[in-house]
Amino acid sequence: MSGDQHFTGTQPQDGQDGEGRTRNEEGSRTISRRALIAGLGAGGMLAAGSLYLGSVYGTSVTESVYGSEGECCGMKLMGHFRAGVEIGSAEQILEFAEADGCRITGYRWTGTLPHTTVSGSPSGDGGIGEGAWAAVYERGVGEALGDSGIYEYARVKPVPPAGQIANESEVIIPYKGALYCLFKGSYSLADQSYICVVRPTGDNELKVVSQIELGVGADARAMTIHNDDLFVFTGGKIKVYRIIDASLQFKLEHTRKYSGFVQSCRIINGRLYACNWGAGKIDRYDLVNGVPSRETQFSAGAAGNASIVSYGSVHYLITHTDTNNVTRLDIDQNGDVFARGVYSFPGVVKPRYAAVYNGIMTLGGYSTLYAKTVALDISSGTPVKIGEYLNMATHVRIGDYLIGTSYDQTSPLYSAYYHKLVKVSVKDGSIEVLSDRALLYPLLYRSTVFGFLLGRDGKHPAGHAADSQLGQEIVCYSTSAIPKGIDLPLDAESYVHQDGIRYTGVRNMAAGDVIARFQSFSPARLGWLRLQVSYTIVDTQNVPGQTVTAQRVYTAFKASNGSWTMTLPRVDVAQAGALAVSLDFVVSGADAYVSCSGALTNALVTLSLDYHLTDNNMGSFYLM
Repeated sequence: MSGDQHFTGTQPQDGQDGEGRTRNEEGSRTISRRALIAGLGAGGMLAAGSLYLGSVYGTSVTESVYGSEGECCGMKLMGHFRAGVEIGSAEQILEFAEADGCRITGYRWTGTLPHTTVSGSPSGDGGIGEGAWAAVYERGVGEALGDSGIYEYARVKPVPPAGQIANESEVIIPYKGALYCLFKGSYSLADQSYICVVRPTGDNELKVVSQIELGVGADARAMTIHNDDLFVFTGGKIKVYRIIDASLQFKLEHTRKYSGFVQSCRIINGRLYACNWGAGKIDRYDLVNGVPSRETQFSAGAAGNASIVSYGSVHYLITHTDTNNVTRLDIDQNGDVFARGVYSFPGVVKPRYAAVYNGIMTLGGYSTLYAKTVALDISSGTPVKIGEYLNMATHVRIGDYLIGTSYDQTSPLYSAYYHKLVKVSVKDGSIEVLSDRALLYPLLYRSTVFGFLLGRDGKHPAGHAADSQLGQEIVCYSTSAIPKGIDLPLDAESYVHQDGIRYTGVRNMAAGDVIARFQSFSPARLGWLRLQVSYTIVDTQNVPGQTVTAQRVYTAFKASNGSWTMTLPRVDVAQAGALAVSLDFVVSGADAYVSCSGALTNALVTLSLDYHLTDNNMGSFYLM
């Protein structure tokens, strides 16, 4: 990946706040219990008198701030610090974004009342101290975002190798209780690329626990993890490290057969696929005990191949070009890649990455003047444009909102949002600025968003023009209204493989004909399969006839010798229609497939297979 500032609090508006309370016309609101707890850090202070609160999680804190009944003590937030605000009581609070932009501090007036502010800061309005402004609480970046639905848990700033010119964030992967983060050096190639491993060490702390340097000029941009093996592309090599308790042990170095730098990589059905930006191809590697082998290259996309996203068994290649930048891919049981269509959509310009949510793909572009964040319906396998929004080159979707960094300068209004973290409604396109500091490459895992905060240390004088700023930080946020802790995959259950197949077409079938088959990978892996078969059959295409719609669930077990056993009876979830033909999952020895129970002529078949595997190396379904 390539990455392309201080925080302001959310200004009060008429309507309701995040707790459902109504703000008054002046913009003040009662600080809720949840918002204030989220706003206090481990060293937070509540200056109700001179009381210091040590931990935001202790009972004494809750009772001190809210009383034993949990009610707010009556503080009222009057918005951000500005001139002309009339303060009439000691409970009224103004918030001020500190110079470093990392903290927002709430202040109350301890002098003579009433008092009218004459400045946009406490230091310019009587100062801070006895008889003037007193700090009430501090809250960090995430708390500034809190009223809009995400709260910061923690952040950490890794230390680059000595002499580093640039510190460009590339990849962040949550895996078994840790975050694996890839940073690349200067485009001048005079720097190290390196991987740092980060672990949460408490409710509000992240710590770098190990760091591996990849070598000067490695130019590492692509990294993925599979079965405790970490793969990172470094120029013409693939370095493989074994993950042992959040530390990295060098395993081997594989020399690539094909040239061209790789922008991103990922695992699909137990194989490693790399987007070869330089060659405009897709490179595939079989993995045998973590060793890349049988390297094969497939023609798909163009120079600028950036990433692959998936929806079930259908995959989409995203290419960094002005047009023809979305390619549908099919991958068969042998791992071979087939381009099934190339698409262009107005507003999709120079994309690199995309997000998929409930059959909707959203992708922005790296053009600040021509690109938009475009929404595509991919539920049928053929992408159809259904909307467009403010351009966000990278983003995540959380419910009805897209959250990412604005990359749009198509109007004076949008230019004002440029390189700020924004929340965009997918319903009406409305925009809310969450932060003045960019969030790069956000990744959602359950209720936690991981990403990189763009550095503000400036660029090194010796840096290349395209180098990133220094000082990028790793950060994690909660998307839950009440933060419950950082969500990280911890055990094998988090890695249960989920996939699916979608098919719509006209078929002639005889009784017993197979429409989809499970292909076991070699060597045989034991494990459980849970399969949901959903289908609709119309017995003739153009002449009204009998139909059937059904949904069935099957549970089967595959032994280490490859033989299948149907462990539970079939469960019929739903069925309607008079057509007496069905699609059933059948196991017989090492064979497992979906077949037709009766003859069909010129029948319109719509089929969905959604399956869960306890081991993603067991195999995969494919259409016949």
